[in-house]
Amino acid sequence: MRTRTTAAALITASLLALTACSNEYTADDCAAAITDTSTKTNRPIECQDISDEDYETLILGHILKNDGILPTE
Repeated sequence: MRTRTTAAALITASLLALTACSNEYTADDCAAAITDTSTKTNRPIECQDISDEDYETLILGHILKNDGILPTE
């Protein structure tokens, strides 16, 4: 009985750990969510977990692409 309970607990913990990793937004998600109304304090939801420095870099890249300085992909 303890073996089954332990196995079930390990499987459940593994599945929860794998699922939790996929819920986090990445820098690519953040870059795709940035619009012309995004500011330093008005971040899209996808950018909440990104560091301030990375977010500022993504905002700058968005501005440079809109101004035609950087090529769009």
